[in-house]
Amino acid sequence: MPAPIITIMDDLLSAAPSTLMFPVTAMSKRRWMIETDAGPVVQLECLDSPNRALIYATAARDGSGPLRAAFTTMLLLEDTIAINLGAHGVCSGDATVTVYRFINLEGVSAETIGLALTEFAHFAAALLARRGIGLPGARRDDDHEISELNILE
Repeated sequence: MPAPIITIMDDLLSAAPSTLMFPVTAMSKRRWMIETDAGPVVQLECLDSPNRALIYATAARDGSGPLRAAFTTMLLLEDTIAINLGAHGVCSGDATVTVYRFINLEGVSAETIGLALTEFAHFAAALLARRGIGLPGARRDDDHEISELNILE
């Protein structure tokens, strides 16, 4: 039987695998984050569904940097809706832009979660840069696409 996501994330907090280039920080019992050199703060938040989670990055629209607020908090504060664009979605509010993706947690390991967080960080940085949201370390010419993120589909 696979380990529950909370156990896997606790393991990531104590001993990260080599695929996780950045340390994990627990934000709550069901939400964790990594801060990356590519700019975005990537968060993993458990949903009420037992095998689904949300991975996302939120940045200030004015380019002042990444935000650490929970996904639902940003939706409510900005009175916006989430738009699904296929493999990923975007929430574009007056003050923030959030890139998100639902992921399947069935059969995951600490290594696959670490890789998914790192890959999503690069994808989110590239997508936000193409939208004109300058984050520290983000390159506009990065051609990372969500189709490359086939982990946890």
